[in-house]
Amino acid sequence: MNIHKENDKQREVADYNVYLQLKELNYTNENIAKHLSYSKKELGCLISQHTFINNLEYKLQENEGDYFFHGTFYVTQNVNSCLTPEEILEIYVFTQDLVKQHKSIDYLQVFYSVEQDCKLFFIDQLNKTMLDSNRYTEQDNYCTLMLASDY
Repeated sequence: MNIHKENDKQREVADYNVYLQLKELNYTNENIAKHLSYSKKELGCLISQHTFINNLEYKLQENEGDYFFHGTFYVTQNVNSCLTPEEILEIYVFTQDLVKQHKSIDYLQVFYSVEQDCKLFFIDQLNKTMLDSNRYTEQDNYCTLMLASDY
């Protein structure tokens, strides 16, 4: 009997498929990390490796939040000069998918560009309570992608 032994790459692909299945079942990234026996950093690397076409990494959020990243999308000049439009779009779409998966997320999402060797902050301004209060205008509802060094 010949028993097939799984290599690291095959195990990684299998784990990513489990991640996708659990994501579809509305598991949070924290619960998925526990299920797979991954640290938050390891799960972030797994997600990044199989999600982004470009050399981007996602750093799993440290806190829960009730932000939606649905306002006007701004990108700082430094980000425009460091990243391609495709990379910027990948970050935006990925964040929108996180909001759908988790119903809301922390106001601060962190990414890292391997090629440019820079950390990026994607920050939302208004949470659910603020949006529901009707005390803020449409112009107050925005999210900004910036280099960490811009902060």
